[in-house]
Amino acid sequence: MKRVLIETYRGFDIEFDPNDEKFKCICSEDNTKESGSFSAVKKFVDEYKKINQDFKPFWVQPIPGNMFVNRSPLKIIGVRKDGRFMSEDPNGKKGQISDYELLYYMLEKDENKTILNEINELDEKMEEQRIEYSKNRDLLISKLNVVNLQTYKELLKEES
Repeated sequence: MKRVLIETYRGFDIEFDPNDEKFKCICSEDNTKESGSFSAVKKFVDEYKKINQDFKPFWVQPIPGNMFVNRSPLKIIGVRKDGRFMSEDPNGKKGQISDYELLYYMLEKDENKTILNEINELDEKMEEQRIEYSKNRDLLISKLNVVNLQTYKELLKEES
């Protein structure tokens, strides 16, 4: 009887051989695992991936204009077993990037630096204007002759 494919786990086929009653996975010519335990074969694949994964850290930064992620760049330092990116912020705090957040980060590229600097300058000018407008607005509000409804209601009671 031939082997039966049980699962493709992390890119590797895990098969069951009914003749030997063993699970088998071939990761490479030199790395093969046979075991009566399915979980032992999965663990072997995890270890193989961990040792042989050639991950090179890289930097990402938030795409300007989105308000859903923090504004500092992140160093992507690894990939978890479930495929999520592990990150580290400039202060050394480690975390993970959720599937939802993948849309809001972009790879850091030298060609974008000038444009990003211009965007940051505009953001700073906008904040300065916002503060100035807010002060002017507050000044105008302070000049209003305000009679709130509670005061007006009391005035009506006094007149009657």
